[in-house]
Amino acid sequence: MQAYETGRRYETLDGLRGVAAVGVMLYHIGSWTGRPWVVAHGYLAVDFFFCLSGFVLAHAYGRREIGWLGFMRQRLVRLWPLIAVTMLAGATVIIQHREHVPGWLGLGLLMIPRVWVDDTGFSPLFPLNPPAWSLFFELVVGAAWFPLRRLGVMGHVLMVVLLIPVMAYVAHGMGGVLTGWDRGTFVISFLRTIFAFLLGWGCYRVQPFTSLAVPAWVLALVLAVIMCVPWTPLNWLFDFACVSLVFPLMVLAGRQDPEGLQGALCRVSGAISYPLYVLHWLGWELMLRLFRAIGGKGYPLGFAAVAIPVILAFAWAVLKYYDEPVRRRLRRL
Repeated sequence: MQAYETGRRYETLDGLRGVAAVGVMLYHIGSWTGRPWVVAHGYLAVDFFFCLSGFVLAHAYGRREIGWLGFMRQRLVRLWPLIAVTMLAGATVIIQHREHVPGWLGLGLLMIPRVWVDDTGFSPLFPLNPPAWSLFFELVVGAAWFPLRRLGVMGHVLMVVLLIPVMAYVAHGMGGVLTGWDRGTFVISFLRTIFAFLLGWGCYRVQPFTSLAVPAWVLALVLAVIMCVPWTPLNWLFDFACVSLVFPLMVLAGRQDPEGLQGALCRVSGAISYPLYVLHWLGWELMLRLFRAIGGKGYPLGFAAVAIPVILAFAWAVLKYYDEPVRRRLRRL
């Protein structure tokens, strides 16, 4: 979900990140409103993000002369400003367990997941912004990858080969790869993140030897269709095939830079993808509070139809008036 700090940006991949972020938002809104059939596989967008991260970090830092602390500083400059504002704002909108908010806020600002059992029975790793779970795993896996970024091809292949049956077993046992946000699937989510990340890293290593290229609009349509496929008795196989085969092929096929309007759309889509992902839960909660304050009941389609564009506009405004200026100042330091 991060921007490409050095070199070319691969604008098609930027555009696909935005499509994936919208898919996650619609998937969650469907779940929150009792309509789980809406973008039923939107959660797979997170695996697509992890795969992209492997490709992006290898592109930006694979041969760059920078120390581990410098690498982590740049990752935190990219990710933490929005994490901080969502944790602070999340502390104001959460209703249950108010007495635990100060502790949860401290943990959230430090990106420390709540993996222990407490008396609340509330299981999100980051209660003040549940989608932040994937950012934690992305930071940790990226930090572990950096010292290994020049690992030989055979070592890389060995790790992937060893993880393939493990991930197939996990997907079969759980009916898919929908894991991560709660402490019950904490360990499994490390495997989920590492597997997709290694495949994305592998795409970067393979890409000089392939000329595979598909138009951005075709890849965006494929990704949208994948996320909208309904659940089936073979859901585990569908998830595993997408994570292990389809998404890496899409990353390889999305290395061209479209021109004109299509290129502009990809740039806008990429720019809003991270703010949308990290802010959509907060935006939804704020809209819901307003809806309830004016006497709204339930979760009518009309409310969702209004909330979605408002959340998109909210994410864009936060990007332009907070995130980008703060990151520019932090980089100067």
